[in-house]
Amino acid sequence: MFFDRAKAVLRLSAVRHTLWLLTLFSLITLIAWGGTYWLVQREMLRMVDERLIIRMEAAEMALERGDALPAPTVGQTAEMTDGTFTEGFKTIDSEGRRSIEFRYFVRTTEQGQVRLGENTERQEELRDILAGGMQLTFVGTLLVTALAGLWLARRSQARLGAINNGLAKIAQGHLDTRIALSGPDDDLSLLAKRINATAERLEDAMTQMRVQSSNIAHDLRTPLARLRARLETSLVALAEDQRAVSEDELGEALEQIDQITATFDALLRLARIESGAGREAFSAVDLTDMVSRLEETFGPVIEASGKVFQVDTTDPARVSGDADMLFQLFANLIQNALRHGISGETITLRAQGAHVSVSDEGPGIPFAEREKVLQPLYQQETTRQGEGFGLGLSLVRAIADLHAATLSLSDGPNGRGLTVSLRFPELTKL
Repeated sequence: MFFDRAKAVLRLSAVRHTLWLLTLFSLITLIAWGGTYWLVQREMLRMVDERLIIRMEAAEMALERGDALPAPTVGQTAEMTDGTFTEGFKTIDSEGRRSIEFRYFVRTTEQGQVRLGENTERQEELRDILAGGMQLTFVGTLLVTALAGLWLARRSQARLGAINNGLAKIAQGHLDTRIALSGPDDDLSLLAKRINATAERLEDAMTQMRVQSSNIAHDLRTPLARLRARLETSLVALAEDQRAVSEDELGEALEQIDQITATFDALLRLARIESGAGREAFSAVDLTDMVSRLEETFGPVIEASGKVFQVDTTDPARVSGDADMLFQLFANLIQNALRHGISGETITLRAQGAHVSVSDEGPGIPFAEREKVLQPLYQQETTRQGEGFGLGLSLVRAIADLHAATLSLSDGPNGRGLTVSLRFPELTKL
């Protein structure tokens, strides 16, 4: 049981990192303190050796004058030997009940071999005190560092555990799960925020998918029911009444099939645009030329319907994008204004710099519905059974997002109708 728990703890990345850092810290500390101890010891011996050299020079001068060796002070020795000692410096522990460390300096002169010594017991005590202090400090520092590291590791692991648990719940389908992390605003907090944003977008996408599925079923049920009724009527007429199927009946059936096919084609086109396909083919698009094409295409149609088409341009900009997609975007807006507007109204296409808008004087869209009408297959209840599939504004939004344009819906002129505005990033700012 204990070993299993230990293995589980060691599998935690925060704990492993803490142990690696502790090992590295211990290694560096041991090397640094070992070097310090060696330097201190060397400096102590150097000072003792310098004193012995000074004493040796004084002893040589005394011997040259025929005097005796200078009398040693407390802790020092001075003697003439029989020449059996090796010249140079050497540290020896004295023999006896209490071992005392001495540092000796031996040199041979014309008068004989001189051996000078100095008691280094005090230096040895200082080295022992230094070593003991280093060991105590090392153990204490290591213990405090280990406790602090494990506390930080546990704290970090708790935050990682919260992220892991949140991801596990999201993976199980609980898309409303949000990860709340306590503590500083660091990289883990940023990661949690991005996961929350991803989960929120995924939840919105799933909700939108359910809504779209419901709308698809709702919108396709009527044409499928009509198609089945028409085919059933034709089949009964052919089988029972021996009456041939008329051209009009086949035409109505094909019309229902075309309506169903058009719905799926629009959905596929929307999915392709939302996936970002086509961005690699972007080029410079002059909004002046775009407005001219729209005026040339829709001007006669709008005038023929008894409405007024007004174009207002002020230094249109050049933007980066796909000209065909942008034309489809503005065409959808103009067609919506044409379809839902009132007789005699004015449809205005305005281009000011990189800001383009289409306004009408129709019934407009209530404020609460403006975000919903941008969703695929959403139609207001008053138009649910009318013409169209509820994909026009969805395509507009998808194309706008693909071109990094800001889309907004507002009231039309004088509070009547609807104004759809798009603000593109200018080509010079990309």
